[in-house]
Parts: sequence; C-alpha cells; structure tokens
Amino acid sequence: MKPISAKSTSIRQRLKRVHSERGTTLVELLVAMSISVLVFGIISTSLVQFFLVTRWGNDQMLITNDLQVASLWLGRDALESASFTPGTGTVYGTLNWDDSTNQYRYSYDSGNFTLVREHIEDSNLLSTLQVARHIANQGDVVFNTSGQLLTVSITSTSGDESETVDLSLAMRSQ
Repeated sequence: MKPISAKSTSIRQRLKRVHSERGTTLVELLVAMSISVLVFGIISTSLVQFFLVTRWGNDQMLITNDLQVASLWLGRDALESASFTPGTGTVYGTLNWDDSTNQYRYSYDSGNFTLVREHIEDSNLLSTLQVARHIANQGDVVFNTSGQLLTVSITSTSGDESETVDLSLAMRSQ
C-alpha cells in the first residue's frame, strides 16, 4: 500500500494534467463563431451583388444593342426612301423609293416580340431581318411622318430594365 503523501502527489499531477489539457472556453467559441458569421455574411453579400449587377448589366447591354441596331437600319432606310406609307395591323408602315421598286416594310412579330424589317424589290420579298428583339408590345414602336421627316419611337425591354429612343429621320426629297 502506498503512503498518503505519494497518493496526494499523484492526484496533484492528474489535476495539473487535466487543467493543462482543458478545452476551449465559451468566450473563445463565441469569438470564433462571430468571425465565421462575419466572413460568411461578407462573402454571401458579395455573391448576391455580383449576380444582381451582372443581370442588370446584361439587360442594359441587350437593350442598348437593340436600340442601336434598329436606329442604324431605320436611319439607312429613311435616307434611301422618298416616302412613308403607314401600315395596318402588325405592319407599322413601308418606306418607299421614288420609283417604288424598292421598299422597306417594318412590322411587329408578336410571336418573337421583335421589330422586323423586310426588303421588297419589284414586289418580291428579298430579305427579312429582326432589327430589335426585345419589343414587349406592338405599341412600343410608333412611326409618324411630317413632310419628309420620319419620327420613330422605340421602347426595348429586357428583364426589369426598359429604355426608349426617339429618332427623327430625314427622307430623301422627291
């Protein structure tokens, strides 16, 4: 049997070992958790902002591209045309040359939500081209004439973004 002093020494050594091998404290756990939550919050906010800004930027680029392409085609066709004949139904109207051999007919395609340009020569359809793809309604494009001035208003919509351009185009004098 061991003496009492030897027994008390072994208990002290065990207590020291248990004390030196202690776990983490509540304060340490709370600090680690708060740092983790802060880092997660920053990363998740950054990801959400990245996707929202990217979506907004893509919508803006689509709208701008549509309006630029439509403006270029309308400007080109108006310069070559001598008159504008208003259309009916889904046809906005037709830009005519002096001798009416060439015509550019603009219409709305409700199935694809597009502004369509058709090149007609001697009553034969030569080509069909979508000049603006994000036209939500037929009323988003409006053609008006006043003498040799053709005014066109086009509204393009993509996602939650929408933009309108108003064009004033001079036609050739007869």
